[in-house]
Amino acid sequence: MSQNGLEIGLKLYSKAIEILHPVSSPRVAEMVKILENTYRLVNISLINELALLAGKMDINIWEVIDAAKTKPFGFQAFYPGPGIGGHCIPLDPFYLEHIAKRFDFDLSMIHAAGHINMRMPHYMVIKISTALNRHKKAVNGSKILFLGVAYKPNIDDERESPALEIMDIVAKKGGIVSYNDPHIPSVETNHGTAYHSVLLTKEALEDADVVVLTTNHSSFDVEFILQYAKLIVDMRNMIKESSEKVYKL
Repeated sequence: MSQNGLEIGLKLYSKAIEILHPVSSPRVAEMVKILENTYRLVNISLINELALLAGKMDINIWEVIDAAKTKPFGFQAFYPGPGIGGHCIPLDPFYLEHIAKRFDFDLSMIHAAGHINMRMPHYMVIKISTALNRHKKAVNGSKILFLGVAYKPNIDDERESPALEIMDIVAKKGGIVSYNDPHIPSVETNHGTAYHSVLLTKEALEDADVVVLTTNHSSFDVEFILQYAKLIVDMRNMIKESSEKVYKL
């Protein structure tokens, strides 16, 4: 890109963006984006893996994170969840991993991080199965209501959402799947199954054998859900108080 092209780009984007940081080339700019996405991938993978270990050790990972982030420097809080989603973090770092092979370079950390997050939906299904088993039920034949299919809160984007893979796995195991998402009225899972969002009513919550909190939309009334659901698997730490019917990631 020429200097003239850079100046035109700066004038264009300055109309919408307050702070701009020009770099020396498009290659550097693209590497900036990949670095930022890779940074998040690796750190989300780390906290997801630690969350799984903490569960086995009977340690509340959410309490650990809240305490760690009181340190005024050197720590940035990342939070565990059912997996990564969207059109950046699940994809961009692996473009870099592919390009690195042209230079005979192995980005093993990206590979390991991808493997951890690829497995998270399967771990979440185990969590759902465990919760049901402790209430003398199996996934097969159980009514499982998912709350949220967007990949992050308060948006209408389900691209690469881990909720869709979890729904597919549960359905394959014989679970009767339904979902509610105030932002996404209908959705098609990775295996091509179409669903329509059901109303989040007292009756819907009471009818479900387990309610799974997969996306922490701010519009979800946690007290209402806690009051009427028989069993809850909370993958987003939406329910703060302890309850015998709530199973956390």
